[in-house]
Amino acid sequence: MTKIKSNFQRLGWQILLLLSIYFFCRLLFIWINRIEFNFPAILPTLYLFGGGMRFDLAAICMINGLFILLTLLPAPFIENSNYQKVVNYLFLISNSLFILLNIVDIAYFPFIHKRMQVDAFMFLTGKKGTDFFRLLPSFIKQFWYLLFIYIAIVYTLRKGYLATLKSEIKAPKGLVEYVLASVFFILGAGLTIVGIRGGLQKYPLDIIHASEVTEVQNIPALLNSPFTIIKTIGKKNLPDVEYVSEEEMKELNNGIHSPLPNAHFKKLNVVVIIVESLSKKYLGFFKGKAKTPFLDSLFGQSLVFPNAFANARESIQGIPAVVASIPAWGDDPFIFSPYSANKITTIPSLLSVEGYHTAFYHGGSNGTMGFNSFSKLAHYDDYFGRTEYNNEQDFDGDWGIWDEPFLQFVDHKLTETREPFFSSIFTLNTHQPFTIPDKYKEQLKQDGHPLLSCISYADIALSRFFESAKKSPWYKNTLFVITADHTSPVIEKIKGSTMDHYRIPIAFFRPDGSLKGIDNGVASQLDILPSIMHLLNYPHPYFSLGNDLFDSKSDRFSINYNAGVYQYIDSSCCYQFNGTHTVGLYNWRNDSLLNHNLLSSNISAEDKLRDRKLKEMIQLYNHSMTGNKMYASNK
Repeated sequence: MTKIKSNFQRLGWQILLLLSIYFFCRLLFIWINRIEFNFPAILPTLYLFGGGMRFDLAAICMINGLFILLTLLPAPFIENSNYQKVVNYLFLISNSLFILLNIVDIAYFPFIHKRMQVDAFMFLTGKKGTDFFRLLPSFIKQFWYLLFIYIAIVYTLRKGYLATLKSEIKAPKGLVEYVLASVFFILGAGLTIVGIRGGLQKYPLDIIHASEVTEVQNIPALLNSPFTIIKTIGKKNLPDVEYVSEEEMKELNNGIHSPLPNAHFKKLNVVVIIVESLSKKYLGFFKGKAKTPFLDSLFGQSLVFPNAFANARESIQGIPAVVASIPAWGDDPFIFSPYSANKITTIPSLLSVEGYHTAFYHGGSNGTMGFNSFSKLAHYDDYFGRTEYNNEQDFDGDWGIWDEPFLQFVDHKLTETREPFFSSIFTLNTHQPFTIPDKYKEQLKQDGHPLLSCISYADIALSRFFESAKKSPWYKNTLFVITADHTSPVIEKIKGSTMDHYRIPIAFFRPDGSLKGIDNGVASQLDILPSIMHLLNYPHPYFSLGNDLFDSKSDRFSINYNAGVYQYIDSSCCYQFNGTHTVGLYNWRNDSLLNHNLLSSNISAEDKLRDRKLKEMIQLYNHSMTGNKMYASNK
């Protein structure tokens, strides 16, 4: 009996070893990314670690389920040395690989503000482009210390595991021991299932349950990367939600926007400039630290929306939001989702009907993030990337062509393009590894993070672009929109909120000065499409989940989604909903860090309206996407 029981006890020590390593990984994750979190007191912090252990145990049981069964198997051959070698290698290799994901995510997290999910592996397969392997050396150079920490962890894992092997696995002998071994096997299998489920509750533990334990901003600290990766494998289809009745949904008109009555269509050229990782907080115009004299001047002559928000945290989600009003209200980016072949409404598809020539410009390597494929889906006539630029002397060594020469290339192409035209320009260099051309290193040198110099370089590149464009005949007849794909990583030791992770600039500029001023209402990337259609007096109905920023009667809100939580932002409140119930309510005007959760049992009429509006939008999005209805069928 003792030797059979010892197999079970040894397994317990091995699980405890893994829990200790996961605990250390969480400490390391929180410490290195501490500026991203907001832990107000010691007790909530301890509670966070206790709640995190539940997710750790679930991940450990999922990863080691087979190992646990093989260890407790009541069979005579388990004493075979080759069998035991297989079991030992299974434990060490599988756990070393998943611990590596935890370590890698420490460096990856600041760029996406969520724990790594299964779509991250698209970088390895090439579906998100081939930049990963080229950029890997620079990431290793920046985060070299994580490699040594990982080696130390694997060494500790191996030494600790070997320490538990002082007594070999013993096979049962005799009827009594077989019965006892079978009982321990069944018990071990049962506990493993309970561990994978995260307890005995009705539904298995999932990413969304983290929102029930801590504030939304701290959810990544509660989770671990193996858990979020495993839980997002195979998660493809959007749920068929029915939050509100069809009668209540009628006011949204199925997302169809009607044209302005008796309006004359204006065939203005439209140029949407999407600046990589351009957070609002770093721009000089908004009292940020980066030196951006050109953008400051341009925004001073534009209609600017200071309370504008990105839809998500990745370029692959930001571009569809800007160009097609497609939100990222789910775990999979639209470009790589099962719905990527859907018929969608985009700015190019709408303006092509009116005789516009359309083009997408991005100096990155062709294939990056699937942008060239998306450009075809979005009905762009042309795509211009690093290949079409065709001059490797201007390659930045990492992502693609330096912004300054590429934007001059864009200006040259626009001058050759017949009018009217619509063009999207997506810049490149305000991105990891944060380098600028050698000739600007002294001129743009700034104290602090190298991102600030990159933003200043982007400012120079845009200045030269506009300087050249002013000499072209198409310039005066053009509507410019300047925005970002998403925000940049946090680079300074100043606390922020989950709203700050999405704050970007949105500005509309006309050379004739007809668009000017500050609009403090809430704006979103999804609003860019309908707002452009308004300014052009577009004469047909069209589909969009965004709001017309120039319609005084339209609702003004922004919705973003992360780790199963929807965040609804309106003129005064930030309302957080996890798909089943409300988890947060904050007055962001008076509480910018979202420290004071105002959620109570006494829900006001305004809060009920917010709840309904958010649920209507989620339901409209899900039904439109799954039903392939993101277009105006009567056009």
